[in-house]
Amino acid sequence: MRRMVLSMLACVLLLATGCGSDDSEGSAEDEPTESSDTGGEVFPGVEVSGALGEQPTVTIAEPPFSVDETTTEVLDEGDGDEVQQGDDALLQYLGVNGRTGKEFDSSWARGEDPVTFPLEPGGLIQGFLDGLVGQTYGSRVAVAIPPDAGYGAQGNPQAGIEPDDTLVFVVDLIEAAPEPLPEAEGEEQSAPRTLPELQTDREGIPTGFEATPQTPKTLDKLVAAAVIVGEGPEVEAGQTATAHYVAQIYPEGKVFGETWTEGTPQPFALQPGGLPEGIIEGLVGQTVGSRVIVAIPSDLAFGKQGQPPAIPPDSDLIFSFDILAVS
Repeated sequence: MRRMVLSMLACVLLLATGCGSDDSEGSAEDEPTESSDTGGEVFPGVEVSGALGEQPTVTIAEPPFSVDETTTEVLDEGDGDEVQQGDDALLQYLGVNGRTGKEFDSSWARGEDPVTFPLEPGGLIQGFLDGLVGQTYGSRVAVAIPPDAGYGAQGNPQAGIEPDDTLVFVVDLIEAAPEPLPEAEGEEQSAPRTLPELQTDREGIPTGFEATPQTPKTLDKLVAAAVIVGEGPEVEAGQTATAHYVAQIYPEGKVFGETWTEGTPQPFALQPGGLPEGIIEGLVGQTVGSRVIVAIPSDLAFGKQGQPPAIPPDSDLIFSFDILAVS
């Protein structure tokens, strides 16, 4: 539960049930460029059309389409590095339900910017991971995923995916995102006196917040304050920021999410409709390498509905983010 709430928001439908990288990196030369149409029939009765780098069209002639094991077909082979398990992969993708023949998710549909996924077991659905590892950056591939390597017996009702549905993805593999910093590093600054005081352990790792006599009991506006100012690039709206975080009910309630214990930072897609508005506002304009305290009033967080049981209705929230990379 400590990571689940933010994990569900920071990523998209490819997640298994909740939401590292190595030395393998692509370069700008690996990025797909527009080309002639790629594809044709990639699986029996399944055709793909469209140029590399542009949103493809997937046509299933006579649904339902199904497979018994994860199968990958290379539509356009790139010449970048090999995709490794553990990479933070920068990519674009489109997903189609084999039962209905209908699109259920697309990174292209949410904007022009690619998304970043950590290719780690237990995060993404297993078939997506299996279908991409071993391919090369710069490629467009089609991946057919059976139910037991997708969402399994629970399906994914939010996406209209039933327990027996096969999934078809077309993925443009762009590059491995740069390896993130281990933690914030830069010039230290004092936080506003009205903010709860950030607590750290003996190694300097954030653990939560404690209210001070100057701390108001509720928030009427968003407060974002960098207590370490990094020297990296500025975070822009629409990017994916990789960060360690601690999330707590304001001003000194329960810690309901954090990444430090497991040691793996999390990607946050800074796009409307995913994360709460207050997180996006708090991170955009900060710099990579910064540690940022973001205190968010309820109406810019989860509002009247909350996220029970972790976040009660009408809860103000407070976060510490170590911004480690952007892509």
